[in-house]
Amino acid sequence: MTSKQRIKALLENKSIDRSPVAGWFHMPLLDRNVTDFTQALISTRDYYGWDFIKVMTNGHFMTEAYGGEIEFSQNPLNWYGTVIRYPVRDPHDAAKLPVLNAKTNPLFKREVAIVKNLVKHYKKEVPIIATIFNALTSFQELNASLNPLFTQVMIRHHKEELHKALRSIQQTNKNYLDALIAEGIDGIFLVNQYAAKHIITSKEYDEFVTPYDNELLEYIKGKTWFNMAHIHGEKNLWVDKYVDTLYHALNWENTPKGISPGAVSSITKVAKQFPGKVLITGLDQNHDFVSETNDREEVKRVLKKRYLRAKKELGSNRFIFGPGCTLPLSVPNYLFTLIREVAEEEGN
Repeated sequence: MTSKQRIKALLENKSIDRSPVAGWFHMPLLDRNVTDFTQALISTRDYYGWDFIKVMTNGHFMTEAYGGEIEFSQNPLNWYGTVIRYPVRDPHDAAKLPVLNAKTNPLFKREVAIVKNLVKHYKKEVPIIATIFNALTSFQELNASLNPLFTQVMIRHHKEELHKALRSIQQTNKNYLDALIAEGIDGIFLVNQYAAKHIITSKEYDEFVTPYDNELLEYIKGKTWFNMAHIHGEKNLWVDKYVDTLYHALNWENTPKGISPGAVSSITKVAKQFPGKVLITGLDQNHDFVSETNDREEVKRVLKKRYLRAKKELGSNRFIFGPGCTLPLSVPNYLFTLIREVAEEEGN
């Protein structure tokens, strides 16, 4: 089966030859150059044998799109750079945040060109998935990358200004998606960094996440066929908030090291909540590829154990074997070929 056939069959509850596999990682020295990043995405996908390409757009892409001043990483082991000036520094900045035009904004033009190249190369036989930050995650990136503190203050004390900002970001995302869909993306990887109970309350989630995410999914309904939710975080996740949403697949961490079992969303639990949804999970990306002696077989034994555990929890091979978040840059990348190797040996 081709990658597209395998994933289509999974979605349509038809027979598959093996579990699909996936992975993604940052490429900080390449990801802002259309030609280099396109070639890197093609070569890595083909080498590792992954069944879709998740375009690993530079992690500061929304900050860059909105004109933030950034010193981008020059270290191949660190994806994150240093933001010198954020576009949003106070509630007044939030309230006046503009809507961006994807046809003229340099950042979006660059990312659309990358997708165009990938679609042309694979001729629709490998699904191409675009990374999109949901509205609240995008807002966070415009004021304090990976840090929720300012956004939490806005949620609790400046609701009107925050909603104005989120509406502008939402329209910007729609404009961006229009351009991506026109070039042939198969789906989106919608990142939600506000999916944990210790970061946002249920009431806050229902006001500042749910309506914007649902609206965006309704907007692309029928225009894409493989949309994924990235439920970011290791513990206490708001997984139940994804019930009755229009996602085709859910991606989250089900094996984080050092987290009590009661705080982790297991495959068994998620599968019961979401019958018919594709689950993308199984690996602990931060620890499973680490071997003090760089022993390939040692890593493979760990991955095999992870795969068989996931298969047992789900009761079948009908899941995508992959990480809960980005793969590490600090291990020999050839080890990522073992994801497919294990699935080929154990996944039928």
